[in-house]
Amino acid sequence: MTILRRLWTPRDGRESLSVPDALRRAELRRREGRYAEAGALVARALEIDAGNLHAHLLAAYLHVARRATAPAKEEFHWVLGHDPNHARALLGLARIAFEERDTRTCHDLLRRALRFYPEFPEASALLELVRAREAAPPAPVAPAAPRVERLRLPGTGRALIIGRTDGGLIASQPVTDDAKDVSEALARMLQVATAALRRAALGPLHRAIVEDRRDAVFTRTDGELIVSLALPRATDPTQGLLDVNRLWSATQHELGLAAGPPATAPSSTPADTPGAAPTRRIS
Repeated sequence: MTILRRLWTPRDGRESLSVPDALRRAELRRREGRYAEAGALVARALEIDAGNLHAHLLAAYLHVARRATAPAKEEFHWVLGHDPNHARALLGLARIAFEERDTRTCHDLLRRALRFYPEFPEASALLELVRAREAAPPAPVAPAAPRVERLRLPGTGRALIIGRTDGGLIASQPVTDDAKDVSEALARMLQVATAALRRAALGPLHRAIVEDRRDAVFTRTDGELIVSLALPRATDPTQGLLDVNRLWSATQHELGLAAGPPATAPSSTPADTPGAAPTRRIS
């Protein structure tokens, strides 16, 4: 909690807020990706009620959003220390274990959550992924990397990741040290979303917009290949989808997965966005 207070303790002269009001606003800011403001509101709530479970749970979520795993675990464990069967805290730790590829710990946490809350769709969806990972054969050898220098990013494009749904990195632009980690994290996020959609009988995942504090990552997948394009959060969704669709076609061409030449329309050219598969927004 010390880290949270150091990062997000607000200034004096603030509006008077009750703990429930502060936490409601914090949850809204968190869902909008405004993590610093959300953290300040959580810190204010904890100044008044240091033992509030909801505040500590929100603090854990904010640490996860900032990829601060150690303090996130501390907050989730704090919640479980006061409520050993807290479903959301168990799920939060399970998701971290899944990210860390600690399958046994993830499995145990999910079974524990489902023992007390059998109708917990998010835990059930993640458990399906854990079982699929345990049963999965070794990952196939990666195909030859496409010549990504030929894949022209739009003017506002920040990064391009081309990978497989098992998390394997095929190529990135620009080439960075963390591209493999980004590819793996994106694949795991899409796996969870795919499992949730399947359980809700909403069909497979084809397109998604994954948002963080800075970027909107426009993503397209066919269940085997993933192409993701990071653009500013203010990007119009229709334009972002057109951009990633163009790069999808070009990537398919480079990998030899599609007949004919790649799409050549520039990102600023209006075009019809395919409507057969709805876009899922993940934040």
